[in-house]
Amino acid sequence: MMRLLLILIAAIGLVARADAQAVRRDSAKAFQKVRECAAQMGPNVITFSFYQPTQSRSQFCEDIPETGPTTIVIDTMQDELRDMMVEIRVVEADPKGDDAAAPTEAYLPPARFQTGVIQLEHDFKNKGDYVALVRARSADGRKEYNARFAFSVGEEFLRDWGAVAVATVVALALGAGWYAHAFGRKSSKKAELRKA
Repeated sequence: MMRLLLILIAAIGLVARADAQAVRRDSAKAFQKVRECAAQMGPNVITFSFYQPTQSRSQFCEDIPETGPTTIVIDTMQDELRDMMVEIRVVEADPKGDDAAAPTEAYLPPARFQTGVIQLEHDFKNKGDYVALVRARSADGRKEYNARFAFSVGEEFLRDWGAVAVATVVALALGAGWYAHAFGRKSSKKAELRKA
């Protein structure tokens, strides 16, 4: 009986932990944002930020919470990339990982971005996984760098609540098992006493 009680307490702890992780993840995102929102592009590093002005003023990284108008901002931190022609293609993530064959969702033709900040506006109509493909070429064509950044649209909420739902079902099942075990034994003892 004591073992079942400990299992029940552990299950309740899992549910509380899943809720706490959702809160902690929001605060930890700020600390991890630079690492998570960066992609290697040759010897350089570029960072990604996503904004949804109609939804909130928040900045997002790998998980855009809703479909709708979205601003993708790419910061080319090194001067070398500012002198190159940069193009961006956003595609639906292909299950086989074949980005070249994936349908194009948004496209920004090659241009030079002297400020180092590239901005692409797009209205995402469908939830799902996407990939931003960034290509930079030097004016003489001798250098070419490529970067790939995966992100999702409208799926973060489902993942968070899915984890909480599973933990809640497990906790309830363990609680019901403990209750049946603990009180089932008492009622059988009472029945035995009545017979005696």
